[in-house]
Amino acid sequence: TAQRHLIEQQKQAIQELSNPIIKIWDQVLVLPLIGSLDTRRSQNLTENLLQDIATTQSKIAIMDITGVPAVDSAVANHLLKTISSVKLLGAECVVTGIRPEVAQTIVHLGVDLSEIETLANLAEGLKWAFDKLRINMTLNKED
Repeated sequence: TAQRHLIEQQKQAIQELSNPIIKIWDQVLVLPLIGSLDTRRSQNLTENLLQDIATTQSKIAIMDITGVPAVDSAVANHLLKTISSVKLLGAECVVTGIRPEVAQTIVHLGVDLSEIETLANLAEGLKWAFDKLRINMTLNKED
């Protein structure tokens, strides 16, 4: 029916809005995550990120989880799989903005992030990305 079709379109629009992927520079994507992550949203995030890396030929993806209040073991492991998938496409992924409570949960769950680049915040992630790509950013301040 038309109503069912409309509902499906709305669901798809909501999913797209819930995982925006922003090309902030040539070869650099940022994925700002806000709100709760569940398995379905994590899967959607992975599919969209991999598709965007392939179509934009990006070399770096910054996954900023500042806005994620909590994670469980399934979501943490899914994020690890996402990062591994990004590497298979020839790109690098950095995770920024891990909240203290999320960090504690990850450690408590025994999730190994030792192979993952993690940084305190998005600004550090951008600096890391620009350094990796040898992009020199200078600010001209006028007095």
